[in-house]
Amino acid sequence: MIRFFPLLFALFLFSCLAPDLYAQNPFTAPAPEQEKKQDQSFTPGDLLPGWIKEQGQKAMAGIISWQSRIRQQAGAYARQIRENPWGGAFWSYLGLAFGYGVIHALGPGHGKIFVSTYFLSRKARISQGILMGSLMSFLHVLSAIILVFLFYFVFKTGGMGSVDEAGAHLQKISAGLISLVGLFLAWKSLKSIFHGQVKDCSCCKAQSDNKSMLSLCLAVGLVPCPGAALILFFSITLDILPAGMLAMVFLASGLALTTISFALASLFTRNMLAGAAAKISLSPRLYHVPALLGAVFITFLGAVLYFNPVM
Repeated sequence: MIRFFPLLFALFLFSCLAPDLYAQNPFTAPAPEQEKKQDQSFTPGDLLPGWIKEQGQKAMAGIISWQSRIRQQAGAYARQIRENPWGGAFWSYLGLAFGYGVIHALGPGHGKIFVSTYFLSRKARISQGILMGSLMSFLHVLSAIILVFLFYFVFKTGGMGSVDEAGAHLQKISAGLISLVGLFLAWKSLKSIFHGQVKDCSCCKAQSDNKSMLSLCLAVGLVPCPGAALILFFSITLDILPAGMLAMVFLASGLALTTISFALASLFTRNMLAGAAAKISLSPRLYHVPALLGAVFITFLGAVLYFNPVM
């Protein structure tokens, strides 16, 4: 079990800092003869050691393989739903949507790094971790649903190209909002360090608040989930829209399960580290330093996503 944690850590870092290596359409098969561009510019993935890149590539290859199997089977079930809308294929389709969401969330993006950074640097309750992971995931899918309906039924484009283009613009806006949220959290942490009450250590530990959680959820969830958009487009073209809409709920639940897992793991890790630090005599002001570092990191990630987008 202990040997599993380095692999999980490698997967987490790789998916967060090197998304450009696997930022492909998650619901269509990769092109076999796709040319690889040699980009000599710096990317955040260059900061990773070689062994993390190697482990991350192996893990991502496994994730892509699982997604490929699921989408092939889902396509078969979707065609059966056209002939028998409420048969066994319908329930299998929903189950695959949930499984796809769980696995898809392990890939680049989907808010894992933001919930992890947030709860590693702040004292929070389990309910807050569940709430933030769920809200971020469902907003991620909801934005995809809105875009698909907008372009398919209003603008009558009926293709993924318009959604991808709009999603790229939304990611720019999202990245800017994420940086603003990070700066706001950093300002709050600095204010607590230099002007907060420091008589009681228990009052000086940075707390998670609903306002900052909601702001970060809205900023991250603004970017539409490409996997959800593809499944919904696929459902519309096969004239199984009710099944497609229910699949969105199950897919979002799968995304939420993975995101919540990262949030709770970060929360428990933070509590263990805080328990160890409590045995050491430290200045009460230092309890706000992790929150400040987390806020700075969120600001940095927002800037990275703005200048080096995933979509």
